[in-house]
Amino acid sequence: MIAALLLVHLVAFAAYLGAGFAQTQIMKLSARDGTAAVLRDEYERLAAVIVTKIELPAIFASMASGVVFITQNPALMKQGWLHGKLTVVLVLVVLSHLEMFNARKIVRARASGAASADEEIERRKRNHGAMGTIGALLVVVLLVLVTFVRLG
Repeated sequence: MIAALLLVHLVAFAAYLGAGFAQTQIMKLSARDGTAAVLRDEYERLAAVIVTKIELPAIFASMASGVVFITQNPALMKQGWLHGKLTVVLVLVVLSHLEMFNARKIVRARASGAASADEEIERRKRNHGAMGTIGALLVVVLLVLVTFVRLG
């Protein structure tokens, strides 16, 4: 049971990482100069779909399996590294939601065709890139917590 639960936990985390990386890179591609409008629009929609249908469900699956770990061994809650990990995971969940809302607003703004949409979209894409950078740094912190701090 523990091995299967660990597999679910790690596969979900890997899916979260892959989806986060993919949607961030796709959003960057959509912002590149010279990208055809049709392709740019598809990139934006694809990034929104990835964060909504892969990244968020993956982090929730990872969290659910983590909850099962804790219910099976409540003594884990006495370990300081786990409190740090849980805090980072909660921030990542919030960040993923913000990325989802942002990506969806980009798609909606593009669909509106309003003259002011380009400025808003450009600003939102910069914000999206910043959120991706923050997320990447938080993942590094999480990995340090579960390796060096936990085993240190």
